[in-house]
Order: sequence, then C-alpha cells, then structure tokens
Amino acid sequence: MLIERRGRRERRIDLSTVRRLHLTPARGRLAAGAVLGLPRGQLGVFSGQAVSFRPGPPPETYAPFIAALARAVAEAAPTARFTVPAVATQGTIVGAAALLGGGALALGLFSISAGQVDIGLALASRLAFVAILALAALPWLDRQAGRFDPMDIPRAFLGGPAPAR
Repeated sequence: MLIERRGRRERRIDLSTVRRLHLTPARGRLAAGAVLGLPRGQLGVFSGQAVSFRPGPPPETYAPFIAALARAVAEAAPTARFTVPAVATQGTIVGAAALLGGGALALGLFSISAGQVDIGLALASRLAFVAILALAALPWLDRQAGRFDPMDIPRAFLGGPAPAR
C-alpha cells in the first residue's frame, strides 16, 4: 500500500493495481523521478522539485525508496511493466516512417495538382526511400529496449550524477 498525502488529503494506492513503473533520470533542470501508471491516471514520485532552476543533489532517501517501491510493485503486480527511456524503440521508428510516408504522399499529390509532376515525384520518391531505410533498421532494434529488471535497477536512474551536456 502506497499513501500519497497532499495537505489533509490522503490517497491510498494498492500496489497490485500498478500497471507500469517508468523511471526518468535527472537531466538539466529536471529531477530524477518515477511515474506509476495506475488504472485511473498516474502518480509521479520525484527526487526533488519536478522542475528546479537550481538542481541540487537528490535526497539520499530517494534511491532506496524507489528500489524498494520497484521490488514491492514486482511482487504485488507481476504483470506490471518496468520501463526507462529508450533511445530508439520500434514504435519510434515506425512512427517516423509513417510521417515520412505521409509526407511523400502529400508531396506527390501537391506536385501533381501544381503541374510539376516530374520534380514532385522525384522528391517524393527520395522521401519514400528514407522511410524504407528507416523501416529496414527494425530487425536490429531490441524489443525489450527501455525495460529493466526491478530487482536490478540501473544506477543512473536512481538519482546518480546527471549526464553532462
């Protein structure tokens, strides 16, 4: 049971209802956090202020709390997904390819309506080729990218030092 308190309001969350636990690392002005996906909305847990103009070190109680929370959720809700931000997932590539394909189609249609069929179709075919190249990378992308084991949480997501940019 997780209890959220806001002033006098108190909300009790049964951990067996958690569908997803998503970790986000501290970056720039954003604090490290965890977002619990619940049947009705989400609950965010952050190491400090969600957005801070002076990022300070995260509280030392954050990492053990999130590790214990992830383990408790794994025990209470075995079907819950545990995710971290992934660089490129299959959904991202498919979405980008769909946008490129739609742009190629629109470019071809606009060029036909403008009477510039030859150059419009040449440009649209190049755009479609980029979409095909993006889709060709799908077999090499890991389907489990962005997932983590709740018993072995990556240290960078528990409020470690923020990556320099």
